[in-house]
Amino acid sequence: MKNFITLTIAILLSATTFAGNGDKKIEIKGTIENAEGKTLYINAFVNNKPVVIDSAILKKSGKFKLSVNASTPQFFSVNLSQKDYVLLVLDQNTSDEVQLNANSEKLLETYTVDGSKDSKLIQTFVKDLNSHQMSKQKLSREMYNKNTTNERKAAIKTELETSDSGFKSRRDEFIRKNAESIAVLTVMGYLDPKQDLELYKTIEQGLAKSVPNSEYHIAIQTQVKQIETQLKIQRQQEAEREKMMKLSAIGEVAPELNFKSPDGKVITLESLRGKYVLIDFWASWCRPCRMENPNVVKAYNKYKDLGFSVYSVSLDKDAGRWKAAIAQDGLIWPNHVSDLKQWQSEAVKIYGFRGIPHTILIDKEGKIMQKNLRGPALEEKLKEIFGE
Repeated sequence: MKNFITLTIAILLSATTFAGNGDKKIEIKGTIENAEGKTLYINAFVNNKPVVIDSAILKKSGKFKLSVNASTPQFFSVNLSQKDYVLLVLDQNTSDEVQLNANSEKLLETYTVDGSKDSKLIQTFVKDLNSHQMSKQKLSREMYNKNTTNERKAAIKTELETSDSGFKSRRDEFIRKNAESIAVLTVMGYLDPKQDLELYKTIEQGLAKSVPNSEYHIAIQTQVKQIETQLKIQRQQEAEREKMMKLSAIGEVAPELNFKSPDGKVITLESLRGKYVLIDFWASWCRPCRMENPNVVKAYNKYKDLGFSVYSVSLDKDAGRWKAAIAQDGLIWPNHVSDLKQWQSEAVKIYGFRGIPHTILIDKEGKIMQKNLRGPALEEKLKEIFGE
């Protein structure tokens, strides 16, 4: 909570320009308890950095008075320290005097503000956010207490899910009701670009009405476009992966592979038709692959004379290390290939896998029989095909 402002508004501060010659003088008055001897500052934001506008040394009474000039809506922070501050929105429609009261020991949890509608909106959201987070923390502590029963843990999980769902509903309603206030920008740190694009658009449309072409409107407009572009790219990538997965589905003919061997000779997967083939995607730098290699060697030696072979596709980049690993691990079959592009390999694009070792067993006709067979599972499958 102490980093609330940093988390929620930093994305837009870089676009903020402080108009120090605003046409309205606004005084911020109030009491900050338990802060004797501390200095209270009010900052504007210029190029993502706070700029001190006014300050006051707090006496025992905690009373203070600060003043700023403001015209168009803009953010200000009232700070006791770099981490302890509250956020205000001030403009020419703000009252001449804004009342701000708080306890310095729990600034965000206790502060109240009057005289600024937009600042009051921020306070409302902060209060709800704080209550939500405090409740979750309490439940989480109980969840991980060694004396908590499994039955109670299940109940706590349900309570946490209900709490999150309720907060999201209130958050969404807050955005829809206040989309024309720049105060709603403080909620953005609690949105997920992948899931909440429509809420981003709601904010953009609201600010287009209230502060069109302002730094805030342009910033959120730019972000909406960026999110839309990113989501479009992700959808295209997912569609491509799905397409590739269908091409390499069990029962389908395995997509062709044709890469160079260590000595520069092109070896195609199709050239092994008539044999049962284990396509083995691996790399010299992949420890799990190297640990699995003895199992593959054992299977090859046992069944190679019965019509079994291995087609090893390396995701290496260094040809020397690739060749050395083949020798070190005793990978004696002749079908070793690579385009030496690591995860940019065409093999990854064609087969759509995300981790190695990754294996695919194909039959004599080149059709995919099974995937990710390792160790005992590979042995059992080959026994099923060739017998003891």
